[in-house]
Amino acid sequence: MALLFRLVSTLALAVSLNDISASSLSAAGSPSEVPAPFDPLTLNIRMTAQNLHPPAHLVKQSWHLEGYRLGRLGPQSPRGAIIEDDAHQRLLILTATAEQDEVMVYRLGELPFDVSPRLMPTVQAARDRRCHDRRMDPAGELGCLALCLLENLQ
Repeated sequence: MALLFRLVSTLALAVSLNDISASSLSAAGSPSEVPAPFDPLTLNIRMTAQNLHPPAHLVKQSWHLEGYRLGRLGPQSPRGAIIEDDAHQRLLILTATAEQDEVMVYRLGELPFDVSPRLMPTVQAARDRRCHDRRMDPAGELGCLALCLLENLQ
């Protein structure tokens, strides 16, 4: 009988130790998961017919897109492109300037890299893709330019 009591108490102790270690593991979290690498092509592009000028307190950086001139924009042409993630956090905005022929790029969110060295390759990609000829496309020239920027952020 004493042997049976000792066996039951040993099993109970082993079970309680397992519960303690399992709860401490779940409290501490499982081994840290490696975050997936950032893929700019998973971001969303929303187009708008308005020029976008975000409030200064939201802008982390801004650039004038040197060397790129927008073609003549029609009344329904997109004048702004918002690049955001699935949680609708705005990361970048491309917009036509008040003169309607230049493009400004605003960085609003955190990105895991510097955007500025990727702007000139974006201009070249837009030329190669012939974004100027996409004025009749619903996304328009600015949508094509936004897609070129995302491709160059990879």
